Amino acid sequence: MAVIRAAALFETGEFDDLLTETPADVRRALRTLRNTASHSGYRSMDDDLLWLTLTRDLPPHVASWRRAAFD
Repeated sequence: MAVIRAAALFETGEFDDLLTETPADVRRALRTLRNTASHSGYRSMDDDLLWLTLTRDLPPHVASWRRAAFD
């Protein structure tokens, strides 16, 4: 669910000002992960890779988005 919600930030222009420093490869990765999760299901995903994404890769971006929202 975290990946789907994070990817949703990029689906409208509502959050563009907060997301300007998010690299294009991160945006693509989130979109791809979201599409895989929502269309193929979590069972089709590599559990270890998903865990690393949720616990190592995604948190710094979430922190950056939060800082941007409150600055």
